[in-house]
Amino acid sequence: MKSPPLLSPCLSWKRMVGVFFLPFILPAFAPRFKQEGSLMLGTAHPPQPRFNWSHLTPLELKNRSVGLGTASTGRGKPHFTLEGHRFLICGGSIHYFRVPREYWRDRLLKLKACGFNTVTTYVPWNLHEPERGKFDFSGNLDLEAFVLMAAEIGLWVILRPGPYICSEMDLGGLPSWLLQDPRLLLRTTNKGFTEAVEKYFDHLIPRVIPLQYRQGGPVIAVQVENEYGSFNKDKTYMPYLHKALLRRGIVELLLTSDGEKNVLSGHTKGVLAAINLQKVQRNTFNQLHKVQGASIDAGVLSDTSQAATSSSL
Repeated sequence: MKSPPLLSPCLSWKRMVGVFFLPFILPAFAPRFKQEGSLMLGTAHPPQPRFNWSHLTPLELKNRSVGLGTASTGRGKPHFTLEGHRFLICGGSIHYFRVPREYWRDRLLKLKACGFNTVTTYVPWNLHEPERGKFDFSGNLDLEAFVLMAAEIGLWVILRPGPYICSEMDLGGLPSWLLQDPRLLLRTTNKGFTEAVEKYFDHLIPRVIPLQYRQGGPVIAVQVENEYGSFNKDKTYMPYLHKALLRRGIVELLLTSDGEKNVLSGHTKGVLAAINLQKVQRNTFNQLHKVQGASIDAGVLSDTSQAATSSSL
């Protein structure tokens, strides 16, 4: 008895090809069907952005013009922006000077694997200038290498160069040789202190300039000092540091960081005010709202900055 053919003569090669490509063709029509159905039901939604900028990494973004900024929807929903697009900072701290250089990549990869898109780090003056006039940015103190490695791995960077950083270090990271001058007043515009800061910044900031976002680098923000509101000995000190950074070419978003009760005395005009959080209570953001409400640069940012700074700084 003659066996039946394996393929029916009615099943032409064209039909076979059509069946094969059907799974690839149908998904292209699915959004259209969904949108048309929503229109008929009167439940159409506005088009969603085609790309989530929060997932963008430094090496992927070639054309740059507008760095990290702030914006508001006009309905009390402020947010960060990058290139004018909504941008969520999800950051964690890794201090390069506390981690052996051989483990930098491992630690940064783990941060990235946890879903973070930003790394923050202090810059310790006392380690980079252990003796007056003798600077060290080599080996485990190679700030530039650490920042470039972060970019390679896909992380943005927020720098916290001080000069005072706290960071649970002696003198908050200020070099101990400053104490050799009994007339010098730390964290003020005292001549002896500012002269030392100027020389330090003259060595540090030129290394940071090419690492900035608008220069093609991963640095999207720089913090001015650290928690000065709890010290607050000189009203002219924070404006002085602000100008010192601008004068040397820092063009990315500048911010301050203070405890929730000290933000009024720690912020400075023209710089985004932010707070550190231990826990959230009903009145946690009251002082911050007062500052940001009166600040041109920070006025459109409140809840977003609080959430971002509490997790990333």
